[in-house]
Amino acid sequence: MAGEEERRGALEAAALSDLAVRLRKYFATVAAAYSFFFYGTVMASYWLAVAAISLLAEAGDNPVYWISATAATIPVVVLAGLLSGAARPKTGSRTWRRKGRLAGFIYALTFALAFLTAGALNPALASVAWYPALAVAHLLVHLFIEREAYRRGEMAARPFLVCGFSALATTPPVFLAALRNLVAGWLLALSLVLASYSVAAFVALKGASRAFETRGEREGGELRGSSEGG
Repeated sequence: MAGEEERRGALEAAALSDLAVRLRKYFATVAAAYSFFFYGTVMASYWLAVAAISLLAEAGDNPVYWISATAATIPVVVLAGLLSGAARPKTGSRTWRRKGRLAGFIYALTFALAFLTAGALNPALASVAWYPALAVAHLLVHLFIEREAYRRGEMAARPFLVCGFSALATTPPVFLAALRNLVAGWLLALSLVLASYSVAAFVALKGASRAFETRGEREGGELRGSSEGG
């Protein structure tokens, strides 16, 4: 009896430890999904406001206006990051807690480079320079932060990789549309961003749900085994 109780206690301790690990992974992955929904909403709101102002000010063909709007995304993203960080649960990926600030630097640097190069581009391309910059930033975040968190088992999905690759792959049609019609290219870029963010968030939520599905299946097998053995 004592041996059976010790065995049962060890199994319960292992189950609690496993649950804690899975909860951290779950919260980290759900937080990533939440980030894509949150940032997608912020960026869509910002660029729709930029478009409305361009129509009111008749600045649709003014490259200075679009370059300035692209540069202004830097403080917008920084502010969104501060708000998102304040609302995010502290439990989650240790890698993200350790390297999270690097993501802000990556986005700021990438958009700064996009701003500096936009002046040398065709005005139509300058209006959508932020789109490939965003794709590159997502891929860099995956390379320097998300990949490590995923390999360590701290996240159940790689939404930054999915989003970055999707945006980079769809950059050529965005450029082609912008060259034909500046507003059309810009609208296509915005719609594709929202689509890729939605896909990335879905991938993250699906990965988070799998963590508990797997645990439930294993625990069910252990319980059945214990019952049969008894």
